[in-house]
Amino acid sequence: MNTSYWPIHTSSHLPNLAARLASNWDRLLAHLNTTTEPRVWQTSDRRWNGYDPISQLTIDQASADELRTWLEELHYRR
Repeated sequence: MNTSYWPIHTSSHLPNLAARLASNWDRLLAHLNTTTEPRVWQTSDRRWNGYDPISQLTIDQASADELRTWLEELHYRR
């Protein structure tokens, strides 16, 4: 009798994993981009991410209002 336990991965984790992988891929591309302008992208769940190559600051999973505030703060820091 085999008594070892292997966790069963359900498909409910896959969309979350896919979203995280997509976000990490976008973040990697943003880091590789040579522009000095902030990079902004929307996730599949309608949240926003951003990366500023000058300050190397990021924002993850923000609402549209939070993103606007973050961009304004970046503008006044420069």
